This record gives sequence, structure tokens and C-alpha cells, in this order.
Amino acid sequence: MNYQELFKKYNYYLLGAGLMVIVFSIVVFIYLNRSSETIDEALQLESTSPSSLESSSVFDEPKQLYVDIKGAVKRPGMYEVKENMRVWDAILLADGVEEEADTKQVNFAEQVTDQMVIYVPKKGEEPLVKQELNSEERDEADTKINLNQADENQLQTLPGIGQKKAQEIIRYREDNGGFKSIEDIKNISGFGEKTFEKLKESITVS
Repeated sequence: MNYQELFKKYNYYLLGAGLMVIVFSIVVFIYLNRSSETIDEALQLESTSPSSLESSSVFDEPKQLYVDIKGAVKRPGMYEVKENMRVWDAILLADGVEEEADTKQVNFAEQVTDQMVIYVPKKGEEPLVKQELNSEERDEADTKINLNQADENQLQTLPGIGQKKAQEIIRYREDNGGFKSIEDIKNISGFGEKTFEKLKESITVS
């Protein structure tokens, strides 16, 4: 075999190898392209699958709350409500209000919250908030020392009041028919403005 024939044969080999590389590259490109499309389709199917829709609907579902409905309603009690409900919606769960209900004292448009107490007063009845305040005031009054009723030992529990001053308080109320107001204590010798400021939150005459 001469040099020219060997050179031609070598060129054929190079041409064949080049064609094989081109064909292989085309096959790889097509395969990768189809794999990418398959992955995209799988992701789309997964996003629209029932399980994914189910999980998204769970997150969108409103929370369950509980309210305590009291007062002039047909069926008082605790009810399960949703967070987007209003007071009126909750009262409807209790079959609505009774005829003697004072609906002017209730904000039916208020949005419900968890552990909320919805109280519907009767006509002529004080609102629940005012009742609670009055109860707090009575409790506070019960803890104060009554200048017209306290004995010597009770009076000595007051700040700055010893046995002598306690006896003077008792003597004053006996001589004057009792204290008309807590300010009357300033009429006793030794009970000035400074002493009164210390005592005024701890005494009463009611």
C-alpha cells in the first residue's frame, strides 16, 4: 500500500469518527430535552394532584374558635365558630335572642375571637362590663377599713396608725355621730394632710 492510499484511508476514518460524534451529540440532545419535558410535566401533574389541592385547602380553611354565649338568648352555652364570623352569626347558633333582650347594648357587627364571652342583657339590665366593674368596686370597698365600724385592732392595721391614734378615731366618731366622709379624719388632732394622703386609699365611711 502506497502513501496516497494510506492517506485516503485515514481520511475516511476521520470522516466516520466525525459523523459518529455528530450523531451521538444529536441523540444526547434529544434525550436530555425529552427528560426535561418529562420532569416539567411531572411537576405540573404533582401541583394539580388531589393531595396537593387537599393540603392547600387545609391551610386556607378558617380556624375553629369557641365562644360562650350568655344572657337573653334562647339557648345559652358554648359554641364553635369560625374566625371570620360576627357576633350576630354566633347568636344565631344559639337560636337568636329572646323577646326581652336589649339588643341596643350588643355590637352584633363585632368579629368573634377565641374564648369570647357574648352577653345579651335583658331590658333594664346593666351591661356585663358595668356589672363586672361594680363587682370590682365592691371587692375593693370590702378590703378598705371602715372608719365608722372598725375596732381598735382593725384601725391599727392602717399605715402610720398606732394604738393612740386608733383610740382617737373611735373617740371622734362617738363624739360626732360618725364620719360623714373620709376627709373628716383631718379634723382629729395629729391627722394632717400628709397623714390623710397615706390613708385615703385604705379607708372608707360607707
